[in-house]
Amino acid sequence: MSERKMENLTGTMHQLNFNLPNQPNRGSTSQFASLDNFSTPTKYKNDKLNGSPIPPGARRYEIDDSDSKMDIDGSSYNDIDITNSPKKLPQGFQTMASNNKTQRLVSVCKMYFLDYYCDMFDYVISRRQRTKKVLEYLEQKKNENVDLNSLNNEWNGYIQREHQVLRKRRLKPKHKDFEMITQVGQGGYGQVYLPGKKDTNEVCALKILNKKLLFKLNETNHVLTERDILTTTRSQWLVKLLYAFQDTQNLYLAMEFVPGGDFRTLLINTRFLKSTHARFYISEMFLAVNALHDLGYTHRDLKPENFLIDAKGHIKLTDFGLAAGTISNDRIQSMKVRLEEVKNLEFPEFSDKSIEDRRQMYQKYRETEVNYANSMVGSPDYMALEVLEGKKYDFTVDYWSLSCMLFESLVGYTPFSGSSTNETYENLRHWKKTLRRPMLDNGRPAFSDRTWDFITRLIADPINRLRSFEHVKRMTYFESVDFNTLRDLSPPFIPQLDNETDAGYFDDFTNEADMAKYADVFKRQNKLSTMVNDADIDSKLVGFTFRHRYGKNGSSGVLYNGLEQSDPFSTFY
Repeated sequence: MSERKMENLTGTMHQLNFNLPNQPNRGSTSQFASLDNFSTPTKYKNDKLNGSPIPPGARRYEIDDSDSKMDIDGSSYNDIDITNSPKKLPQGFQTMASNNKTQRLVSVCKMYFLDYYCDMFDYVISRRQRTKKVLEYLEQKKNENVDLNSLNNEWNGYIQREHQVLRKRRLKPKHKDFEMITQVGQGGYGQVYLPGKKDTNEVCALKILNKKLLFKLNETNHVLTERDILTTTRSQWLVKLLYAFQDTQNLYLAMEFVPGGDFRTLLINTRFLKSTHARFYISEMFLAVNALHDLGYTHRDLKPENFLIDAKGHIKLTDFGLAAGTISNDRIQSMKVRLEEVKNLEFPEFSDKSIEDRRQMYQKYRETEVNYANSMVGSPDYMALEVLEGKKYDFTVDYWSLSCMLFESLVGYTPFSGSSTNETYENLRHWKKTLRRPMLDNGRPAFSDRTWDFITRLIADPINRLRSFEHVKRMTYFESVDFNTLRDLSPPFIPQLDNETDAGYFDDFTNEADMAKYADVFKRQNKLSTMVNDADIDSKLVGFTFRHRYGKNGSSGVLYNGLEQSDPFSTFY
């Protein structure tokens, strides 16, 4: 990412013209000369694009082309010995430089300056383009004998709008910049709202996370990870971040709004999918997860709730909180305890149960323990055993999760689901025994041979699991899939949306029945909020603020007053 941004920065700099010693101004101010009697406001007459006029009495420094460069203390740069190789840091500093916190701060610092200068140069170039267009327009009007006072007014209006752009560039986003429309989600650490940004009319999904809860639950690193991934990605398969900011109480992540709901909602409404439809969705899910892996991250906690459906019916991956580092010790310990608790319990065999019986049992289980998907601990339904046990694992644990979702999409229940969470843990402990090919009432297998072969190559011991996305694509299960053209296909389900703020595919948080799903989440949050103290949280959140540089359709350019910065007349009218 850094190399790509550096190339972008270098390319951008080549487009800029700077004044060189003893050479005429190469900027665009010469354009003013063509407007003979056009009255430039006094305030701007002496402005140069390479800097403001030097105040009276200020000391002027010229570039010295001599070989001897003098520092402010009188010493010469030539006196500095630069032939020796850099000396090693002391051991204590080496340790500090290699820890994860320092590495992240270094990365944030690099990205900040690359973003800052890329953004600044893009702005300067676009401002010059706008100025050139405006001056050409005014010159044309002058030749048409338009009243000069009218031209002056138009020029002054342009200048004032440029001032507004500059002021907005200096402002950091704030909560008050967004007008809340409705709530669309609730998690263990905060809420998700659908707001509109007041100055740009952007519609987004605003995740509001309580700082104290995050700190108490040791989740600050996971949120920072999500922020870093969202700012890094440019993939069409991953949800994009628009803004990130904070205040004294909360963190805010404003992301693109994906209006079609999540894949869980689709499964609830359909119970299961046709094989061709399941293949389409799992293909897009693999592309989304591979985009995350290409960034160097493993998700670790994939489930249907993490896959959103966009306005055209295609998949986008979201919720990257566990996609780096390690899962919190508290969560690992909680899952280990559950595994130990069920070790000596006896549960009924499912070999004699039909697919419909398993579906009904799974549906009842989800209704009884409906809060588990939104809980702070999570569910074992889709997690690979090595993750639950806290053992060493790699990115292929995401393949295990995707295979569990394919299984559920085809028959309506997950491969290790039981009548309770404890049964699910026990089934997962003995997964080699409990993973069975579902059979139809007529005695025939519910899965084709190639489907079952694919599933069992992913739900497998780490050493036997498929090792790369290329291996996945070569499986006969995907022989009819062209992964390069999936976005060009018409999906099985396309959301029916009334407008860009239609949130009909998400829970209604004004409905008591929908709110009942989150009763346990609210109870847990209230309990934890009384336990947290006022520790120094802000110091752990350095480098959180972010503002995107994309237009409404994903094109380059920051939006100002609803118009893209790259629009040459965006500040003229």
